Amino acid sequence: MTAGDFYRIEFRIQNSVRKYYLIREIFTDSRKFSASRLITSGTPPTRRETDRCASLFGFDLELKCIAKAAKYRAESFRFEEADDTDAVFEIERYRLLTARKQQMKSADLFPDYAASHKAVTFDAEEISKMFEAGTIPRGKTLSEVNLVQNLKNAWNLRDGKMPSIHKIVKIHQALSANLGKEALTAEEKTAIEKQLRIFSEKIKDGFYPFEQCRIFYRSLMEITGDDVFAGDIYHMLLSNFGYSFPLNKAESFEDAVSFVEEENPGLEYDIRQLNESIFTVKAGGKQKQLELF
Repeated sequence: MTAGDFYRIEFRIQNSVRKYYLIREIFTDSRKFSASRLITSGTPPTRRETDRCASLFGFDLELKCIAKAAKYRAESFRFEEADDTDAVFEIERYRLLTARKQQMKSADLFPDYAASHKAVTFDAEEISKMFEAGTIPRGKTLSEVNLVQNLKNAWNLRDGKMPSIHKIVKIHQALSANLGKEALTAEEKTAIEKQLRIFSEKIKDGFYPFEQCRIFYRSLMEITGDDVFAGDIYHMLLSNFGYSFPLNKAESFEDAVSFVEEENPGLEYDIRQLNESIFTVKAGGKQKQLELF
């Protein structure tokens, strides 16, 4: 991986002098947000000069782009419950920072997600070993193991699209397997489909996705009383909109805000370290855009 995969070099003519800039762009909500840093003037920069610029200033370009995009999103949505643009700005920064970190250093997100369910008795490391090496910790019951396996099967059904009632029913079936749970009743399916329609309309009308996902989760709890099922759909919807939250950190808007305010500095540090350690610039290289929603 080189910085040429994430940045590009552009020249601008100012007072008859060519000035070469390192450019970072991210795209979200059909808009482009960019930031630039001067590398050199006159002659095209050498590889050494562009490497140094990316290593020293690439992180700052990232933060500038992220701040611009987060501010735009925080000021663009309609709100049904919590209209706090400062808090929403921090949630949106978290969303963009986690996307950037995952793009720079991909990781399996399932173990941490599954471990965040209250009903799951495995920690994330144990879940990783279960699927990587087939190792199950001593003392776990069959139902505890089946629950984790069911969550994995439901995870594999995700496709990043707005779910239909048929997909939601299929996910419920996957989560209920070998646990003695009843299938959704016709009345429950009808009620869920109605709430799904309301959710879709709210999103189209410009209401804040994070908030609407939470409202839909509450509706599922009222309809089914099944926290694992409702939590899985909630997390799937959040992920579809780019929000990578542990379930136990997104139980309320206030919980989510407190969580991201604690996490964002650490994410910034991680991205700075990754930027300094792995980026070099390949002049003329094609930029890999941070495509979001």
